Amino acid sequence: MAWWIKADNLSGEQRDFILSIKNNLSRVHWVRGAAGTGKTTVLAALAQSLKTEYPGSSFCYLTYTHALKQLAENAFAQENVRGVLFLTHTQFLQNNRPFDFVFLDEVQDISVQDLDTIKRLATHLMIAGDCAQTIYEHSATESEISNTLNPFQHVLNMIHRLTEFLAKIALSILPNKDLLSGQPANTLPNTTARLFEFNDQRQEFIWVIEQALSRARPDKPSSILFAFHKDITSFLQTLVMHLCSEEADQVLQYQSAKKDKFNYTQVNQYLKAHNINIRYLGNGFGDFDEMALKPMVYLMTYHSSKGLDFDNVFIPQLNHNKQIVLPFVLDKNPDLDKRLLFVAVTRSRCNLFMSYSSAYPHPLIQNLPNITQIKYQPNQDDEDEEFF
Repeated sequence: MAWWIKADNLSGEQRDFILSIKNNLSRVHWVRGAAGTGKTTVLAALAQSLKTEYPGSSFCYLTYTHALKQLAENAFAQENVRGVLFLTHTQFLQNNRPFDFVFLDEVQDISVQDLDTIKRLATHLMIAGDCAQTIYEHSATESEISNTLNPFQHVLNMIHRLTEFLAKIALSILPNKDLLSGQPANTLPNTTARLFEFNDQRQEFIWVIEQALSRARPDKPSSILFAFHKDITSFLQTLVMHLCSEEADQVLQYQSAKKDKFNYTQVNQYLKAHNINIRYLGNGFGDFDEMALKPMVYLMTYHSSKGLDFDNVFIPQLNHNKQIVLPFVLDKNPDLDKRLLFVAVTRSRCNLFMSYSSAYPHPLIQNLPNITQIKYQPNQDDEDEEFF
């Protein structure tokens, strides 16, 4: 996982934007760009640089998820930058405390009302985000962000995460003007995108478990992404039986009042006790503490994966009748299924594995460019599988 880029390794475009912002601190600044352009990298590097120049000022760095909060804390610690408070945006709003400098990531997921409050509490406000990745119903639109904050906009064009190969797949799911006009800077030659067909869900899940574990490396975890928590529950039931020969419902408890969601603290403890390097990550559960020394696999929802990237991304259950978004939600947000799948697909910086176990795949992935389609054959290596 290459979330943090040291200052010496920033691109010329990124360094120029940081300098431009520092020279005009009287304005709100918005770092924009398509998925993988390094918006968060610029925001974090800017915060570190300004903290060095204004050590006596109060600084607060806001993330949308707890996972991103931990990554940001680790990055600042590596650079020996102290005195910055890290909060989720919800924690910041609850604290209602003013700061000299506030840095807000994933601005596209914040409501207009919350943006007003954040602006009021910040003497200097810097934001980052991509409105193409908006996935929450009450989020501010691009025009509402502009009208509320009147920011000076800096649009990053170099795409550092996605190869041109993977960018074309993402574009076919959700056309995006910034991604379309961006310049892929990830030139890894061995990137892979594959779409696997399985006979049934159990076969699909077992293959995903084994492949995700075998491809993970220390500091280069795999991720397996799901649309809903009930899908993670089904996956864990297969995993526990396959690797531990136990019934998950007998050894794991459900969260109180939720019959489709296991207690993820207990899930992670159980997997660790059985020496299985798989953890649930999201909603305040799980962390990256083991990642540096172990080949980890993280189970996440599409929502919780925002802002992260992985060398190997697995997206199972893409059956033709799969509901990525509940129908009543999709009625109010017609493109939300595309946005969520776009977010999931763009988490990959190297290898992308999508799969299904129905007669044909989900409509959003039936006509993807550049993708290898494979009918899974048991007991055969990937190279020997039957292509169709």
